[in-house]
Amino acid sequence: MNIYNLFAVKIQHISRLCHFERSSSFHQNFNLTNRENIMNLRKFLLLNTLFTLFTYSYASETLNPIVVSNSISPIDIHSSPASMEVFTASDIKERGFIDLPDLLNSISSINVSAVGGSGQLTSVFTRGTESNHTKIILDGVELNPGTLGLAPIHNISIHSIDKVEIIKGSSSALHGANTIGGIINIKTKENSNSISISSGSWSSNSTSFTQGFNANGLNININANRYESKSIPAKIASMKRHSHNTNNIALGVSKEFNDYVFTSRLYSSTGNAQYDNFNSSAVLNQDHDDYFYTFGIKKFIDDDILEMVYKSSQNRIIQNATGATDFTDTHRDIYDFSYTNVGNNMIQKVGVIYTKEHMSELSYGTRFIAFTNYKEYFYQSELSYPSYLINYGARHIDHSQYGHFTTGNFGLSVLSADDVYSFNVTRSLRPADATDLYGYGGISTLEPEESFSYEFGIKRYVNEDTFLRGTVFKTKIKNLIEANAMSQLYIADSEITGMELRFQSILKPIKYDIGYTYMVPEDTKNNQPLTKRSKHKFNADLIYTIDQESSLRVNVLAEGKRKGSAYADIDLGSYYIANLNYKTKFNHNSITVSLKNVFDRPYRASHNFNSPDRSVFVTYSYDY
Repeated sequence: MNIYNLFAVKIQHISRLCHFERSSSFHQNFNLTNRENIMNLRKFLLLNTLFTLFTYSYASETLNPIVVSNSISPIDIHSSPASMEVFTASDIKERGFIDLPDLLNSISSINVSAVGGSGQLTSVFTRGTESNHTKIILDGVELNPGTLGLAPIHNISIHSIDKVEIIKGSSSALHGANTIGGIINIKTKENSNSISISSGSWSSNSTSFTQGFNANGLNININANRYESKSIPAKIASMKRHSHNTNNIALGVSKEFNDYVFTSRLYSSTGNAQYDNFNSSAVLNQDHDDYFYTFGIKKFIDDDILEMVYKSSQNRIIQNATGATDFTDTHRDIYDFSYTNVGNNMIQKVGVIYTKEHMSELSYGTRFIAFTNYKEYFYQSELSYPSYLINYGARHIDHSQYGHFTTGNFGLSVLSADDVYSFNVTRSLRPADATDLYGYGGISTLEPEESFSYEFGIKRYVNEDTFLRGTVFKTKIKNLIEANAMSQLYIADSEITGMELRFQSILKPIKYDIGYTYMVPEDTKNNQPLTKRSKHKFNADLIYTIDQESSLRVNVLAEGKRKGSAYADIDLGSYYIANLNYKTKFNHNSITVSLKNVFDRPYRASHNFNSPDRSVFVTYSYDY
């Protein structure tokens, strides 16, 4: 394969991933030997293809997935100044993840805390930051509500996911506020035809269906899932198992017409979960109703792109927590306009975003209705050369509650034959949510939380199948919003210093993925550690390839001692658990058997709440 053919193949692959392609007929008619076509596309994605070609000779493709969420265009994660992790649908099946919290808990720099088992409220702490400092994005739409701040990740079907991108550290220029800790970008399956049936411990049953249709530039995708379980008793003192059910459906439609691409997506998630009252042994009910709708138009102007997107979303929870019907509700409308300019070695993106939010809540007898709106103006630039990559950007926000403030980031990667040296610095913020301002114990005069973060990393390819990464990071947060035993808010400052190590290797027949994180998450104003975040976390995946169709995975997860509660001087002990997973496939069929907590070790992810003991799950999938 000559350089031009390789160049064309890589461009086509990348363009598909970021949806930059015009039409299927365009690619079908594309002549790989046509130098004129090659040179026309060369300008289009030069930023990324330069590095892709640069690393192609020594980097295993398995160790170099391509992501799009932290850059204007697709980029190899190992060349990015920011630290990233990527899990594809194939990874999910091979490693036997039973849900999205299970996947996130496999990452050494993320602490996952659930108040019980399946369907219970789940918090994600990225690099020691707060659970509402990580922005959760599903198919381009933010799931974090404007009230409680926790996205319903426990309700997203793992079987409908095509890819999960985890960005550690802020990316404020491209993604705005609420990214102090990082970003979890979830993309559901498209053009996939499959059926999955899963059953396991705690009367857990799941059925998923995906169907894609593509003809004459028209794409239609359907994802549907039903999940139900009778999970473990949530609180330690409880003997009552908790039922949980969720119904998800997503419909995506896109149409390519000349130089235009029209896209629309509808997503709905409804269900019910039982849970334990925080202050008593009563078992209560919680209904959730989440949906979003998007419509976008993309116009290609030579090599440039003009895009307009409208997003409407609602996050609603209804619960009988205090004898009355408590609820929280966020409705958000977003108007997003952007223009992307593609140069010879630079890609620039400018945009304007207008957001309207309507929030209401009744909790602990306190009720409020709040409205906010804000305008955002952003600029992001990416430059690529054979020996280095630079990205920088800024975002200015005009907020109806707080007025004007500016965030930004700068990143640099220096590339050599085997090594990548990276540096990233970011200023970000999180405005206080409506519950912080107006809910029970709220303070209406709260200032936004402000953060300043930087990291330095070294990434090395020992050979084409072995990769090492080391990263040191530090995040300072001013005006951190915390709560005491009476749910009264107070202001703290925090400083989180840490180090991450990652080792990946394919030494056939075993694939290794080992990670370790050491960090010190502290409330520096009150001289105490932050809750539910451990200093040490270790994760090891060993995947043994039995034959071409079968594999066995051994996973060990260990976490150090943590402060268990903001309300009392209680520590959660250190623990380790082991998991096994066996996957085999035949023709279009595959079977996955997952054994969790093999040695049935007791542990606590949250104070006063149980964590699952030994359990087994079996998943059958048919791809057609």
